[in-house]
Amino acid sequence: MAFVAWPAWHKFSVEDRIHGAFYPVVNALYTFQQDTGVPAADLAQLTPKYLTAIPQSELVAGVSYLRSSDGKAWTLSLSSTALAPPRIYCCRSDGKYTTEEEQRVIQRYHGTWVVLRK
Repeated sequence: MAFVAWPAWHKFSVEDRIHGAFYPVVNALYTFQQDTGVPAADLAQLTPKYLTAIPQSELVAGVSYLRSSDGKAWTLSLSSTALAPPRIYCCRSDGKYTTEEEQRVIQRYHGTWVVLRK
């Protein structure tokens, strides 16, 4: 019975570690925007006031931050190959995803991340 539970526990453990490492960035992005009225231009703007440092994790191969072209919203994306299929953990301040992205959704996680197939 334990063998059957291992894949589910492993998946939960990986995703929980990614969330734990990078949720402070999401929180800092929301707080920065609330304080200033605009999204951060880049993640470096969050340090040192909102974060002591941008986190890193062996579970995340790449971190991408983009501000929307209208300057009103932001997207934080984490690329990971720690689970199969490879995934992108995406958080958008406006919660808007394209039809193509919605077709790639694996799950929504912790009310923060939309997990997409790469």
